[in-house]
Amino acid sequence: MDTGNIMVIKIGGSVTDQLHPSFFSTCVSLWERGWQPIIVHGGGPWINRWLEKAGITPRFVDGLRITDADTLEVVEMVLAGVMNKHLVTRFTQAGARAIGISGVDGELLRVKQRDPALGYVGDVTEVNPGILQGLLDQGWLPVVASLGVDATGQHYNVNADHVAGAIAQALKAHTLALVTDVPGIWKVENGQKRVLRRVTPEQIDDMIEDGTIAGGMIPKVTAGMRCLSGEVERVMIVDGRAPQEWKDDNQTVFAGTSIVREW
Repeated sequence: MDTGNIMVIKIGGSVTDQLHPSFFSTCVSLWERGWQPIIVHGGGPWINRWLEKAGITPRFVDGLRITDADTLEVVEMVLAGVMNKHLVTRFTQAGARAIGISGVDGELLRVKQRDPALGYVGDVTEVNPGILQGLLDQGWLPVVASLGVDATGQHYNVNADHVAGAIAQALKAHTLALVTDVPGIWKVENGQKRVLRRVTPEQIDDMIEDGTIAGGMIPKVTAGMRCLSGEVERVMIVDGRAPQEWKDDNQTVFAGTSIVREW
């Protein structure tokens, strides 16, 4: 199984409503350039809106959603239903043969409970790569909602960044792209903000230490660097709001920053 052309693209819930129209057409054009894309999505803001409609107050511990039984029902409805089908439709309109699934389907994502205090929040323990590879081989664009299931059949809410990383590693993907609402990794030089087009893990460590990288960007880059320790060749922090275009070297696929082992 040749997986060197697989690209896992994770769409953050915070940027879904702001995605530039060219993002979808660029993802579709990946096929024309020999790539096999897999889309993974979360949906935090969408879940919060539907929880409020249901009269449930969202609760978090260290950035993780406390997911009791009532919350899980809403999470599943939004992730596997409303949001997944919204994205499937957008990709279909852009010309893709898109198909929506979740980590529960075919036990794509086997998980274990992270912490009883968080309720039904799971960590991925196993990925069934044959499901996704089979869809890719048939020309489908999989759009995966970040849900999982344990050995007893219990469903869980799973962090989408972790899902994307686990899938990228299991399928030995070439690239993991994390689509966000920021321009990429940037630093200040001569009083001006400059987006870095390419950085190494060593540079990332230095920028975390000196405070250049802070806040919500830290878990993204650290998750990306974990993937680079395996088969993944490149991790991209992508600005989903920006117009997307291909560069001549066929390497800078999206607007943002690439994290590579060395260059």
